[in-house]
Amino acid sequence: MSGQNLARSSGLQSANDLSRTPADHSISTSDLKLQLQLYKVRFLLLTRNLKATKREVKTAMSMNVACGKDSSMALLLKSELEYARGNYRKAIKLLMASTNRSEIGIASIYYNNLGCIYHQLGKYHTSTVFFSKALSNSSSIRKEKPLKLATFSQDQSLQIVYNCGVLYLACGKPILAARCFHKASLIFYNRPLLWLRIAECCLMALEKGLLKTSGANSDRSEVKVHVIGEGKWRQLAVEDGISGNGQVNFVEKDNWVLGDDKQPNLSVTLARQSLFNALYLLNCSETGLPRSSTLEDSESREVGSFKNANSKSVSCGDSKASSVMVGSDQIIANGDVKEQKGGNIPNPTLQSSILDYEDIRRRENQMIKQALLADLAYVELELRNPLKALSTARSLLELPECSRIYIFLGNVYSAESLCLLNRPKEAAHHLLMYLSGGSNVELPFSEEDHDHEQLQFPKILDSEELNSGLLNSKNSSLEESQEVVFLKPEEARGTLYANLAAFFAVQGDLEQAHRFVVQALSTIPNSPEATLTAIYLDLVAGKTQEALSKLKHFSRIRFLRGSLTLKGS
Repeated sequence: MSGQNLARSSGLQSANDLSRTPADHSISTSDLKLQLQLYKVRFLLLTRNLKATKREVKTAMSMNVACGKDSSMALLLKSELEYARGNYRKAIKLLMASTNRSEIGIASIYYNNLGCIYHQLGKYHTSTVFFSKALSNSSSIRKEKPLKLATFSQDQSLQIVYNCGVLYLACGKPILAARCFHKASLIFYNRPLLWLRIAECCLMALEKGLLKTSGANSDRSEVKVHVIGEGKWRQLAVEDGISGNGQVNFVEKDNWVLGDDKQPNLSVTLARQSLFNALYLLNCSETGLPRSSTLEDSESREVGSFKNANSKSVSCGDSKASSVMVGSDQIIANGDVKEQKGGNIPNPTLQSSILDYEDIRRRENQMIKQALLADLAYVELELRNPLKALSTARSLLELPECSRIYIFLGNVYSAESLCLLNRPKEAAHHLLMYLSGGSNVELPFSEEDHDHEQLQFPKILDSEELNSGLLNSKNSSLEESQEVVFLKPEEARGTLYANLAAFFAVQGDLEQAHRFVVQALSTIPNSPEATLTAIYLDLVAGKTQEALSKLKHFSRIRFLRGSLTLKGS
């Protein structure tokens, strides 16, 4: 069973249980059976066997009643089950019913779980309030004197900080999210999803114009027009490309992770390195190779402070990805021993759950790899490395069981890379495959594909990340979230229209280019790429007034007073 997922739903329970039953105290047989039953429920939740979990949590509730014990822990587990099933309102009611929040660490569980539920409901402000309360409770645990060893396992502040990072990313605040992920990297440095999250922060900052560029910071969706001269000599110069000259003043190599304020400096190069790290860790998990503290790939030697600062945590190992598992693995292991002594045949439910879980993890890793390769191809294009972008996009297309959405992205990125490499005929192959019957472009994927991907992607990305609490399986979304919002089928077709228009314009087939750009603008009217192509076609045709009209009516235009000079032909 993959160790990287185990820390997730055990949360603070194991630490709390240990504080109740110290090693030097005895425990009755009935209490031991109850504890083993609760661990069995947790195990089934971790392996996402919800049907068996529902049955076993009922047994745990009955055992609580029979023993006359407090049912708070069983109610918390039942709340987690309802959360995993998507019954968020019911999960809240069960959390409210678990009134025993006076014990150390229980309040952190309670507030963290509420934060995750409200995040899933899209109520981000409310979620922020509950995460803040969870962090406040965790910090109060560390202030208790004298400091006990169990306090370290009860302190879940870094896991909650990670959840805050996911929340900020969903709210479209990449800089705040990156700060949270930087703090959480102390324990999650060996998780592929941490590095994917950091890359997402960089890409979102790029899209929002928050990275330092050669000019003033601006939204990349804007069309920038330079105003040159005055009066009758006044002329307009449209920048070559959406992002100006495409050059970004990235932070220097020796200082590209932490800035003067010791916070992560977001950049496209950091996104690239983070994606390499994630792919390396993912490949290690697939091949069973040990995860070394340094990456083998020569591309990954610049990991810098994010990796080096965390290498001191290597001794924890993957099986102890977070301190929440202290004692938990041992009790589960002891439970297995007891079962085997009672009978030589292992519990079939647990065995089947493990097998099913391994298959789930395989599918999840496959989808995560698709996201990583798609992001990396995009990043290589941003860094003007078309050859590497092409190689990455082809690797994406060669993945078995690749979803239609990522096949579409792989083809688009491949076409753009080939155009930059001056290989238009090969680029056309990736675009024309969606063309049927003249100028009719098929939908690159269906609405069902989009909905399935939108539902599955958050589940995968968060399933091993909400480690601070009891919540698993379906989890706090990346997404509505602005982190990964897939294009809708019609928008994807509009993107193809825009790309085909640009392709035919470059090839000199202005009639075809005009036909496709009209269709692109009718589908995605706010597309800067389609608008620039339309303006280019008007200028080539000598329709200066039409080009100016399009500029004036475009909602994402910014006029700049600059020192540009026009060069005579």
